[in-house]
Amino acid sequence: MIGLHPLPLLLGALILGPVLIEFPAPQDPIQEVEAEEGPHDRWLARLVDDGRPTKLDDLSGLTCAGCHQTITEEWRHSTHATAWIDPHYKKALKKIRRKRGCTGCHAPVPLLGKPPTKIPDTRTENPHLGVTCTTCHLAADGETMLGPAGHANDGHPSEANELFNHLESNALCITCHNVNIGPVLAVAKDFKASDQASMGDSCVGCHMPSINRAWANDEISGEPGTSRAGRSHRLETSRDPAFLRGAMNLRAEFNETGAVLVVTNLTGHRVPGLIGRELTLRFSLYNAKGQRLSSSSHTFSHRSHLPVEADFKIDLEGLGAAELRVSGTHKAPGIPKGIVFLERTFNR
Repeated sequence: MIGLHPLPLLLGALILGPVLIEFPAPQDPIQEVEAEEGPHDRWLARLVDDGRPTKLDDLSGLTCAGCHQTITEEWRHSTHATAWIDPHYKKALKKIRRKRGCTGCHAPVPLLGKPPTKIPDTRTENPHLGVTCTTCHLAADGETMLGPAGHANDGHPSEANELFNHLESNALCITCHNVNIGPVLAVAKDFKASDQASMGDSCVGCHMPSINRAWANDEISGEPGTSRAGRSHRLETSRDPAFLRGAMNLRAEFNETGAVLVVTNLTGHRVPGLIGRELTLRFSLYNAKGQRLSSSSHTFSHRSHLPVEADFKIDLEGLGAAELRVSGTHKAPGIPKGIVFLERTFNR
């Protein structure tokens, strides 16, 4: 028996019974990357080839890159940087009648100083830079760069702004992720309607993990400057199977008739969050001799999604069950055959 059940996120680790096995969240990708020589090597190696570029090669017009080399290197590998040149975006745009609703978020003008509920105008200068530095950091005066802290420098005025506080930053993300258009779903509406913000969660908390590195290069030597706490600009997405695994928690309980598996949404929005993306979970019960007793599957899609703050429950029948195997496959535009992002075995 399959069913969806509302469940507050903070209750995600509640014990269901005497024989409970929980699937822990994967290691923080940031920690994995920093353990390697070269901050992006391991992360880049994990990215799934979905037909989109994993790097913006043309940085012409990006004046920030000269002083902020480390952050630029993070950002240029993000889907923010490649938003304008994304082939899936270009293909979908051909079917959209009012294209401004798309172009304004794939190459937006600076967001600060505009009404928070209005879709940004499309930037005519260097649109190939996608969602760029000035989109989020340029103040309404057109000169001052805003961030979590202000530091004196010769490049530009710099000020701290509460919008770059962990929780307040949601307003910037919601501007564009609050719109249903084409294959894009307004996942920010899920977040706003949930209790996530009141529990201390935020968009950047998941998609821009905390990291310590230089914010800028030394003005004289050109070497990376003082290391400071900040947030990675590489933007974690479902292209990384390790990050996608972290979208859900699995808990299994064996009983007299078989087993119960509960899948909990750990994100701040529905899963999946894009039309055309599908996550298929396959479940199989085995006895102690390795014989399969039963199997089942379920696909989460835009028509049958896993809501925010909810869990998905499936009862699997099989007398004498000793092992439950679960695998997950991710299909999306550019990944028609799907790739395995999750494999887990639970034993009685």
